[in-house]
Amino acid sequence: MHTAAVRRLTGDEHLDAEFATTWSQYDLDEPTRALLQYAVTLTEAPMMVDASAVDALRDAGWGEQAIWEITALASYFNFTGRLEAASDLPPDEIPDDAPFKEAGGG
Repeated sequence: MHTAAVRRLTGDEHLDAEFATTWSQYDLDEPTRALLQYAVTLTEAPMMVDASAVDALRDAGWGEQAIWEITALASYFNFTGRLEAASDLPPDEIPDDAPFKEAGGG
């Protein structure tokens, strides 16, 4: 689901499920790279998210509202992913016609 969302938001249909673990090997702009590094830290070592982690997002050009949204979305996906894993539920799939507000959709 997460890769499908990234494909929809970036318009890059070549991203596959491995992107989640190989993103650092891609040629990404600084804001995207900072966002993904922050999301990895928040996911794998939340106790390491401190002022310097947030400053790295600011330094890459993310504003306060975007930082809040990045944190909320990463936290939400962590929560739902763990809930799905613990309950043996299949991961949700994003319908092809689902609009994304942040991508200019409906």
